[in-house]
Amino acid sequence: MPSPNTLRHPTIADLLKIVLLGTIWGSAFLAIKLSVHETGPLWLVMIRVVVAFLPIALFAWWRKDPLPPTRHDWLVIVAMSLLNTVGPFFLISWAELHIPAGVTSLIMGVGPLATMVAAHFTTPDDRFTGGKIAGMFLGFAGLAFVVGPELTQGVGFDALAYAAVWTGMLCYVAAGTLIRFVRHTSVPMMTAVNMAVGIIALTPLVLLARDPLPHLSGTATLAALYLGLVCTGLAYLLRANITVTVGQSFMSMASYFMPVSGVLLAWAVLGEPITWHILAALACVIGGFLVSRRRSAKATSANSARRRSQRRPAPRKG
Repeated sequence: MPSPNTLRHPTIADLLKIVLLGTIWGSAFLAIKLSVHETGPLWLVMIRVVVAFLPIALFAWWRKDPLPPTRHDWLVIVAMSLLNTVGPFFLISWAELHIPAGVTSLIMGVGPLATMVAAHFTTPDDRFTGGKIAGMFLGFAGLAFVVGPELTQGVGFDALAYAAVWTGMLCYVAAGTLIRFVRHTSVPMMTAVNMAVGIIALTPLVLLARDPLPHLSGTATLAALYLGLVCTGLAYLLRANITVTVGQSFMSMASYFMPVSGVLLAWAVLGEPITWHILAALACVIGGFLVSRRRSAKATSANSARRRSQRRPAPRKG
């Protein structure tokens, strides 16, 4: 597999993108909760992908971006679509029929900690550190606070829903490692093709289900449109842009804000309770990111200083 694109140093604009992306991600779980009980998981995923595809495809066409020019890019983008769109969209939508939106956002908040570790094995410049291991342990401790009480009551629909969210999160981790290996395709075109592949994959499933789209309330309609336009289209463009320019680990910082916004929005709009289990899980997840990013930053500074000293010319003799 070819080496990924070279990263640059993050800027203030990149940090603002991270804050926006994390907030959008957190609001997605609220939008799913407001719509999935009326649409069902399969139709919600189809609506989400179609609504995201149309403006992105028009934007890529307006820019005159070419289709992926190599077989390698096509294969990577198809794999990304299945792992980043079709699979997790359905799993998370189904899960929110059974578990709260805020809890779902907390479980998903653990994912980028795993992404930091995955990046070590798939990229040459997004390396593994001791801080990432510490962050992983804190993240999984937060997951235990959320899932543990449910598992003590036996395996039921709620436990299966937690497993579905966990599987969807792992799909996102796997897809995140692939983005930087798209070498010759622009971010808008990569996103448009990603959504197009998702539509092609979902169409036969919708036809086989023979379940017509029900009449939706105004709230469900607006939530589904927001989910497609903002939480999918805009968020995917932001995620891909951040990943290919400043790195997968930096992009994962958006999850500082995802569980916070997810829990607060679910509490404010849906009235979901904020229990001590949720507060403890939130503290563990955010603490995991703080530990992993602080130590990663120190390691990056040390590496930069070492590279500068190696480039320094040797003193002339005589």
